[in-house]
Amino acid sequence: MKNINIISESFNISKNKIKPQKKISEFMDSVAMIMLITNVEEKYSKTLDDKKLANAIYFKDVDDLIESTIKKK
Repeated sequence: MKNINIISESFNISKNKIKPQKKISEFMDSVAMIMLITNVEEKYSKTLDDKKLANAIYFKDVDDLIESTIKKK
């Protein structure tokens, strides 16, 4: 996963708990969503789609969303 550092920081969990097929439901709350959106904006000057983030099920989904967001022009 390319964005494990920003995911770990945003969800406030250790990197070893982040696995691509692990469900984010036990870690995701409104604070984690806001932190992730804010951290991506600060680091990449890009805005995550909050609706797509709300539909993410696995950490891989979050990683893929970050990747697709930062690659947009």
